[in-house]
Amino acid sequence: MKRVLLIGGGAREHALAWTLSRSSHIEKLFWAPGSDAVTGYERWPLPSEGDWSSLARQAKAQGITLLVVGPDNPLAEGIVDAFKLQGIACFGPTRAASQIEASKVFAKEVMWRAGIPTARFEVIEASTWKGSFGPEWAQGGVVKVDGLAFGKGVVVCADATEMVSAARELFRISPRLVVEERVHGKEVSWMALCDGQKCTLLDTARDYKRLGDADVGPNTGGMGAFSPVAEVPESWKNRIRREVFEPALADLARTGAPFCGVLYAGLMVDVPRDRYWVLEFNARFGDPEAQVLLPRVKEDLLPWLWDAALGTLPSREIEFDSSKAVYVVGAAPGYPAAPQRGLLVTGTFSRKLSGEIPERFFAGVQETGNHMVTAGGRVLGGLGMAATWDDARRAAYNHLASVSFEGMRFRKDIASENGGSQ
Repeated sequence: MKRVLLIGGGAREHALAWTLSRSSHIEKLFWAPGSDAVTGYERWPLPSEGDWSSLARQAKAQGITLLVVGPDNPLAEGIVDAFKLQGIACFGPTRAASQIEASKVFAKEVMWRAGIPTARFEVIEASTWKGSFGPEWAQGGVVKVDGLAFGKGVVVCADATEMVSAARELFRISPRLVVEERVHGKEVSWMALCDGQKCTLLDTARDYKRLGDADVGPNTGGMGAFSPVAEVPESWKNRIRREVFEPALADLARTGAPFCGVLYAGLMVDVPRDRYWVLEFNARFGDPEAQVLLPRVKEDLLPWLWDAALGTLPSREIEFDSSKAVYVVGAAPGYPAAPQRGLLVTGTFSRKLSGEIPERFFAGVQETGNHMVTAGGRVLGGLGMAATWDDARRAAYNHLASVSFEGMRFRKDIASENGGSQ
């Protein structure tokens, strides 16, 4: 029986906490910092100023046997390194391996060395950039912050003039940027559990990064998702394993940074032409993709995370339910630039962690007195699962609507390409 410490406080971690709490292999779940909207676990505060060593010592003293990390920042700061020094098994990459997300340049170098299909790119530095782009960028491109930017450090540009404006803006965030050619198709999120050498792929998902319907407005951390992505052929699973995940794992191991945890490949796929490109790697479960993937897992996930942490992943696939899953995010007014906090959240909902599949997952909420108020950009999300896309979408939007706050912002077209309308 495992004593598990989960790190993070968003909707992704709510989904992970619910998944872990259902395991027959768990003795007790600890969650730091946890959620004001959820009960049924032992809650710990996060250490001040990223003092992961002190948290690791506390975990050791409390008999924690497995660390599961949700967000990217603790990984980039070396939480796994600190816990490993205490002899605690960790589902998550080390600081060195997590650079595959924390640095776009690092990720591109891995792809280039490993022969993974990706867009043409170059790196520009604030100290040496001349303030313009050459004729090869006349048709535009994508400008990305090198480091972590919470899903918002990417600007898609129609021409070189827009690229100049984007670069000037993003240099305020990072002194180093990656610029890429634009590739066309549809985005697919594909994740794999990894043990340093081997991997097992999860099912496909698609998220919606833009704030508004029809993909307009600024990039966000994700306004919704659905799973599975039916247009991706089943035969692609082995192809993506062979051409993306296995080469990436081999390169990371070869360079002294073996990857354990969830490796996330953000793909642009052109199925009719039988081609794809890797847009990015992340070093953890996607958010909001985790919210549609985890409820579809048919088996106990905890042994998989444990085996990955120990380097002993079995050579079989995880079983997924055939249900369609749709998740719609309700965001605070002003998101993503300046989300309003302190708005009263109304509605009736269960705060219990265990039980049936939740109707919603909570993120940016805070309990004040006897009330729940908004405390972040993405406040909560409604989950719908059903045999048909129409029923799954209807359930997701109904579950979102049953808990509300003033000025809630949400997209009305999540999973609409699968049929139906909202």
